[in-house]
Order: sequence, then C-alpha cells, then structure tokens
Amino acid sequence: MRKTIFAFLLTIATLASATAYADDATRLVGRLVSAGNQAIAGATVTLGNQGISTTTNANGEFSLTYLEPIDEEVILEADGYVSDIQLIQLQKGQLNNLGDITMQVDIAREAQEEVLLNLAEADLNDDEGKTQSMASASSASQDVFNSTTSFAWSNARYRARGYEQIYEQNYIEGISFNSAERGQFNFSAMGGLNDATRYREVVEGIESNNFTFGSLGKSTNYLQSATNYAQGWKVGLAGTNRNYKGAARATYASGLLDNGWAFAAQLAWRYSPYIDVKGRIGEGITYNSVGYFLTAEKQWGKDKRLSLITFGAPTMRGQSAAVTQETYNLTNQYNRTSWGYNNYNPYWGYQNGQVRNSRIVKSYDPTVIAAFDWNIDETNRIKFGLGYHYSFYSNSALTFYNAPDPRPDYYRNMPSFLYDGQIDKNGNFIGKTWNGSDWTGSSLGTGFNYNGTYVGPSVDMSTYSTLTDLWTSRDDKTTQIDWDALYAANYANNANNPEGSARYMVERRHNDIQEGMLNINYRNTSVDHLTATVGLEAKGSQGIHYKSVDDLLGGNQWIDVDPFAERDIKELATNIGMTQEDINNVKQNNLANPNAAITTGGRFGYDYRINMMNAKLWAQNEWNWNEVDLYYALQFTYSSMQRTTNMVNGRAWYLARLNPDYAQYYLGSQAQNVLDGNYPAAGSALVGYAHHFIDPAFKIGATYKINGRNQLKVNAMAETKAPLARDAYISPRVHDRAIEAIYRHDQAAAYAKRDGTSWLHEYFGASQKMASADLTYSFNYPVVRGRITGFYTQFWDGTELNGYYDDEARTFVNQALTGIDRRHMGIEAAAAVKLGLYFTLTGVVSVGDYRYTSNAYSITSAENGMALAENVDGAIYELRDSVLINGLRVATGPQVNTSLKLSFFHPKMWFADITVSYFDWSYLDYAPSRRMKGLYTGVRADGSAVNGWYGSKESPNGGAKGPDAIVKDENGNVVYDKYGIPTLKAPYNQLADQEMLTDAQWYNRFLVDVSVGKLIYLKNRQSISINLTVNNLLNNTRFKTGGYQQARLPRGTYQRTDDNSNSVITSNVWKFPSKYYYAWGTNFYLNIQYKF
Repeated sequence: MRKTIFAFLLTIATLASATAYADDATRLVGRLVSAGNQAIAGATVTLGNQGISTTTNANGEFSLTYLEPIDEEVILEADGYVSDIQLIQLQKGQLNNLGDITMQVDIAREAQEEVLLNLAEADLNDDEGKTQSMASASSASQDVFNSTTSFAWSNARYRARGYEQIYEQNYIEGISFNSAERGQFNFSAMGGLNDATRYREVVEGIESNNFTFGSLGKSTNYLQSATNYAQGWKVGLAGTNRNYKGAARATYASGLLDNGWAFAAQLAWRYSPYIDVKGRIGEGITYNSVGYFLTAEKQWGKDKRLSLITFGAPTMRGQSAAVTQETYNLTNQYNRTSWGYNNYNPYWGYQNGQVRNSRIVKSYDPTVIAAFDWNIDETNRIKFGLGYHYSFYSNSALTFYNAPDPRPDYYRNMPSFLYDGQIDKNGNFIGKTWNGSDWTGSSLGTGFNYNGTYVGPSVDMSTYSTLTDLWTSRDDKTTQIDWDALYAANYANNANNPEGSARYMVERRHNDIQEGMLNINYRNTSVDHLTATVGLEAKGSQGIHYKSVDDLLGGNQWIDVDPFAERDIKELATNIGMTQEDINNVKQNNLANPNAAITTGGRFGYDYRINMMNAKLWAQNEWNWNEVDLYYALQFTYSSMQRTTNMVNGRAWYLARLNPDYAQYYLGSQAQNVLDGNYPAAGSALVGYAHHFIDPAFKIGATYKINGRNQLKVNAMAETKAPLARDAYISPRVHDRAIEAIYRHDQAAAYAKRDGTSWLHEYFGASQKMASADLTYSFNYPVVRGRITGFYTQFWDGTELNGYYDDEARTFVNQALTGIDRRHMGIEAAAAVKLGLYFTLTGVVSVGDYRYTSNAYSITSAENGMALAENVDGAIYELRDSVLINGLRVATGPQVNTSLKLSFFHPKMWFADITVSYFDWSYLDYAPSRRMKGLYTGVRADGSAVNGWYGSKESPNGGAKGPDAIVKDENGNVVYDKYGIPTLKAPYNQLADQEMLTDAQWYNRFLVDVSVGKLIYLKNRQSISINLTVNNLLNNTRFKTGGYQQARLPRGTYQRTDDNSNSVITSNVWKFPSKYYYAWGTNFYLNIQYKF
C-alpha cells in the first residue's frame, strides 16, 4: 500500500514538473463574490467570442490563459445568482484582472429554496431516523437538470440515479457530517435554519472535487462563515397545511466590521398543535421546534480567517405510518369532502378527550465547529477544521405484556381477518356477498377485495358488517388507540398483581451518537494549469443505544424481561430440550440484574455502544487548459467498529452456551466469564471484538470544451466501501454477532501471507464494491442551455439486515442478506429555453433501470436462540438459503421522471411558475422472507424442509403440503421467468411478486405545482418578499410514493373441515398485505419576509 501511495505522489510530481509557465501569455483572472463578500465557488465563466469556459475555485477565483487579445464578453453564471456579462478589451501578453465581481442574488430562486428547505424537512416520516427525504433540498446547482428536479420531484420521493442517501456526502466548512454509524446526514439538525444551509458548494456525482474525494451521489459543503451573510436584518413568517402549520424566523448579520470580526445569527420556530381532524393532512400529529444558529468570523487581512459556528434545533414531532390498502379504503369512506384522502394515521387516539400520539420523536443535535482558512501565498492554501456534535434522537412506541395488541390497524383487528379464503375443488375462491348470499369467484384472486365486498362462507356476517361499519365511520375506539382503555387495564392489573409488570406502557428508544471530527485540506497551484489537492479526514464516533420507560400509563412498574421470548419459551421449550435454568435466563434482558422492576425514566431492554473510527487520506490532481480539463484522484479509507454492552442479555448467553466454540461472537472477549456466571460489575461493560477495514478508491475524468457553448465530460470511479455499523451487527440489541463476511475479513487481515487471490477475496468480502461511469454533453447558448447524461453503476456484495416475526417458527428472527449485486443505469436530460423577455420553458427527464443482478444469500436466526428447523443432522439454529431477487427493481422512487416548467420573471420583481410532472416505474420494496428459494423448492440450502411452501406436494424432506401455486406447462414442467425463478399463479403471486406502484390510470401519475411571488423594494435598502407555493394543485390522492411488503409471511394454505364434515382448503394469501405511502393532497406554503 505504501508503494501505491508513493507511486501516486511520484506521478503528481512528474506531471507537475512537465509543464512550464509562459510569461508572455494573455491571461484573464477575476473573483466572484456575493453581496456579503463571500467567494462564489463552482460558477461558470465563459468567453463568448472565443468559446472558452472555466469554473471558479473554492476562493471564487478563475483564470484563463493563452487568449486572443480581442474585445470579449465575459459571461458569469452561478446557481442562485442573476447571470452577468462583463465587457473587456484583452491586452496582449498581459494579465487582465477583473478584480472582485459582486453577483446579485436570484430572488425567484431564493424564494423557491425557502419553500423547499421548509417543506422537505417537514416530510420527515422516518423509523428511528433511518429514512429521510430531505436530501433533494441541497441539490443547488446552475445545472438545469439538478436545479429543476430538486424541487419538482421531491414530492415523489425521487432519488437521483436511484442512489440511497449513504452515497451522498455532506460537509460543513469542509468537515464531514455524515454519520459514521448510518452513513447519512441528519438534516433535522438544522431544521428551520434556512440561512444556515443557503450557501453551499455542490458537486454532482463523481466529478472533480476540491473539498473531498466524493462519492457516487452529490457532495455538498455548507458554507457558514459570517461574511457569507449580507449586513442587516431579515425576519419572516410562514404558514402551511403540512406537518407543521406556522413558522417564524429572524436573521441578523453584522457584515465585516473594522476590527476584522463579523457575526451572524438566526432564530427559527416552527409549531403545530395536535391535528384533531380525521382525514386531514397530518392527522394526529404535533410539531414544536426551536432552532438557533450563531457564526462568528475573524479575519487577519485577506490571508487568514477563523470561523466559529454553533447551531441546534431541539424538536418534538409526532409521526405517521404506512398502512395497508384495506385500511386506506375503509377510512377513506369517512368525510370524503375533507382535506384529502389516504391520510389515515394509526399512531394516535384520545386520552380524556385530548389527542395523543404514541410515536413522538425528540431530537436535538447541538454542534460546534472551528474552521481556520490560511492563504499561505498566492499558490498555497490550507484549511483546518474541528467539529463536535452530540445527536440526541429518540422515538416513543407503545409496548405491552400479556395483553392484546393495542394497535388499531393490527391485522387481527381488521375486517379482513375474518375472511377465511376457502377454495373449492376447482381452485376457485368461495365467498359471500355483502348481503350474505353465496358467491363463487370465476378464478383465483377475484373473491376478495380490500373494500370487504366478499368474505368466506363461514364468517359471521353480522360481526363482519359491524366491524366494517366501525371502520368506515372512524369510530374512536376502533380506528384509533384507546388510551383510556390502556390506563384502565393497568389500573386493574395494579389491583390484581401489584408486584407484576404493567400491561401497557410507552417506551422510548434512544439512538444517540456523538462524534468528533478533524479535517485538513491543502491546495497548491504553483504549477501552471495544475491544482493539486490533498485532504485528511478523521472522525471518532460513538453510537449510544438504549431503551427507557417513558410513561407507565398508570402501571406500577415494568419488569425487565423480553415478553416475546417468555411467550415463545413457554410454547416451545419442551420441544428443544431446554432446562429450567435456560428458560429462566433466556427471557432476561440483563442477567446481572434479573427481573428488575423499572419505573419512569429507567433503562431496560438493551443498553449498548458502538465505537467507531474513520480516517480518509485522499489526493487529487486537476489540470485545466483552454480546451481540455483532466483530473484524477486516489483515496484510502480506514474504518473500525467495536460494540460494548452494559447488559448481559439472556438470549446472548443461551446462544453462546449452545455454540461454545463461537461464544465470543455473542458475548465478546469475556464470554467464558459470563458462561461461568461471573457477570461484569455495575458500571462495567462487556467488550466485543474490534473489526478493522482499509478500502481504496480511484476516480478519473476529463472535459473537452468543443467551444465556449458546447462541451463533453466523462467521469469514472471504482471504490470499495466497508459495511456501516448498522449493517454489520445481526442483532446488536442482543449480542455481538456480526455478519459472516466480517469474520472472514478479520481472519484474512490477521493472516496476510495467504494465497493472493483468495486473500483479496476474503479481505474485501465484507466491503461493497462499486464501479461507475457517466458521459455528459452540455450546451449553453443565450436562448437555450442544458445537458444530456448517460450513466452506468454496478454494485457488488451489498449487505442488508432485517428482523421480523416468523409465523412458522413462532418467534422473532433476524435475517442477514449478503452478496447483493445491483445495477443502476439510465439517461438524464434537461433544457431551458428563453421565450422572450419574461418567460422560460424548462423540460427535464430521467429514465433509469435500477435492478438487482444476482440472488442474495441469507442466514436467518431466532433472536431468542430457538432451533428453527431440523435436517438429517439434527436441530438447525441458523437457516441458510438463497433469496431469489435477481431481476427485481430497486425501490428508491420512480425510475421514470419528467417535468415541464413554465417560469415567469418580470423586472419589477414579479415571479411565478407552473410545473407539470409525470412519474412512472415506481416499485414496492420486496421482503426477502417471501422470496426464499426453499419456498419455491420445498427444501432450503441447508437441507431443512419448508412447511407451507409454494408447491403442491409435501416438501421433499417432510414439510407440510403446499397450495399448488407454481405455474406448470402442459407437460407438468415448472415455468420459469427470464431470471430462472419459478412463476406463481394468481393470487399467490401477490405473496412474492414485486408490485408496480404506478396507478393504472395514466392521469393519476401526474402532479402539478404552482408558485407565485413578489419582491417589493423599499427605501434604505429595505424589501418585502411574498411567495405562495401550492403543491399537488389538482389534489391527486391516488399517487403512491412508496411502500413495502410485510416480512411476515402467511404460510400458504391449510386444510380444515366445514360444517358438513367436508374437507376444505383455506388460503391465507392476504393475511399480511403490503403497506403504502401516498402523496399528500393539495398543500401550500405561504412565506412573507422583510429585510432591513
């Protein structure tokens, strides 16, 4: 590796020395700055008469050499600013210096970003912070495609090129702020602080980058130095009908003072009371957030600058959830004239007549940054950055013990649970119509729909009708959480069993992380045409995860045992030979403090840490000539992770006892002490094994400037990426076990003298491999500008972890998928055409094909240590099988996206636009549990039989009979799809096939957005701006933005006897249907701002 680095640096030196500087060349230089005298990076500078262009560097500077000494038009374009033209007569053989050029803010774009930053952050609808839709808000670029799609496609959950957020890099003043544990940036850390995110450098994709090596997605560097902000005050008010209803903010900037100091600050507040209107956007949700941002900057001349920054946004907000189509259809019968459909939220209910949400997120991410920028001389610049933040993140959830599930949309509480799906001898479903008369479907699948039109013949129609009526009328106690009933159950339990565990309580799941960051960036331009950059990034992180009792709901205490493990053990212990000690220990969450009585605020369940270290060393050479630009860059990344826990989990103890040779995989280095009954003292932790990774990356690119109006650009990158901690540990709440590929990697790292090919395969086996390339043609004329890009990316050896309740094993299981390969390819195109003085017509289109290109490998294990199956060798504790996903689409939003936008801008500062967008090829996220190879063959890869497989006979190793769901030809041969996967008959195909979310009616694939605004100039540099944006103007409430298959799998069919003692077959196909997200109906954002 040292030889590789040395060779790379030697190449830099060789190329640098090969180019000489010509003193007699005609040169043009200048610097673009904002009204606050802040450098504008990434702006395009074009010489209109000579057809030459370049971009500004991080200092806002540009330089062009070997020019013709003629009269020239210098065209200046930067995202968020009004384009400008400078006229100059170039003097032969001289340095022509335009000096500092101040560009004016584009008012229309600023207003649109004000909307986007607020609405996108309000879209947060996540599960423990894992999924956020804010990322598109940072896609600011003068590029027509990116500047248009960041706003127009955000409502459809569009992801650029189908990449997840972990492939985007986010920096603040050059310091990396992507979480080391989850790989994502926490946008809610700056929620409502629009000015803190307004100024930024954005590098799209795998292009050259001056502040980081970059990644597949865009890289964003937020610029928060105080001199970014124009001197004066800015106050604003906003109203909306989304997750929060009102907002207020105030910003002050001092400008650069005579003593070299500059200050800027912003306060922001967003609020919504509980929404107590069923069917309205945000029903059952509350919101309260106060944000602060303070930046101070000290300058020593033009060479040295120190910035001190702090911000945070303590936030409390309610959540909503995806639900099944049956639930949407039933609740949509209520108040159809309300604010839209498909807004049902199962997370709330009434307590003493007041709305209460069970899923309350509390987040606060206090951050401090110190950044020092030193221009050593004209050709050398170095930047140092230090940062620290502690991200508090928790969400609440109802839990219960030895009591009915309180969730109103739990499958047993729905009318469809009464449907028994009987099948006649011809394979048709038997049912009854709404009035109870007999009905027989003509083919499989037509006997049931989610409106509850048909039910099984053995269903009590009176019960079914009553329950359906309660749902369609939105009965408080049926369709929402009945908080008063939960309190009543606990009061009764207190009287009957005062020392026992509460029946219901609200728990709080904490997922905090603290990180300290260091960044050093050195840039040298001493060699003509060459910018050489070297960067070092280092980060130390600790993920802090535990549960606490949030509200006992009137109960006395909560006993710290796993209620599901206790239930499962009672049911299954006799079948797997567990001793009484095993039974007592397995249910304990902490063997060091068994059966602990926990009261409000106390920790229970799990309490673990993941300690991580990350370091990146990268170097880039960027060569710029008049006609050609060339860059290449190399990066090496070191990462490590190690789990510790403050609790000795009983399931981990049992798994270690079952597998003594691998006990350390579950209990860490102190495994033997724990098995001997010597638990750590209070305040001490069990320490797991550390895992270390080194990953290389390389990228290269070139730009050919055909002339000043047209250019071709090509980029390519190859990278390996170690697994994130969230994808490395199979069940970190319980034990230290990591995915198998990590242990093979650890062994390869320890024995580096093994055979080269085998060693490389095992060393990088846990890392995801990526290769990507794109080719772009762009054009820029006075009347029309745009680009067209083709891209291709291949991923190998991805990892995915899932947890769900397995109905066959009757216990909670963890599933680790490895070897996931996928391909992302497509075309992006955009053009903006000026129509006269006031109008611009912009068209954008993205057509992608994002799909899996291999089957995955799965290992499934019970969280409580249960044996899940048997084969000829005995009990099987880990089920091993293939997951048939080859050919499935990657569910990261629509893969066909188009928009047409007509914009209006009048010199008297009126602006408006209307955007019509069309979306297609959007797919449901698959559940691996439904596509296991054993379900299609009857036997898993480990030889165990599958009960209730998709076939028609008993499985080869003795499993239960299947439903005869696999399609066969006239000769009795199985019919396979083009990826070699057996096809399923309807309706059984609904169990496993990937559903397209696009509505059958073409007109339901459109969304229309409009915006109108006015800027009013007052005396003494004062102004008022007013902007109204309306999204989904036509109220398209049939637009599905996402969804997923439930991992729980109904086990095919079963036989039973009807009232006449006849044998009948019943199907469970619809027992656990998919869940969906829908776009909000018509929603608006009104913003009023006053500057003075």
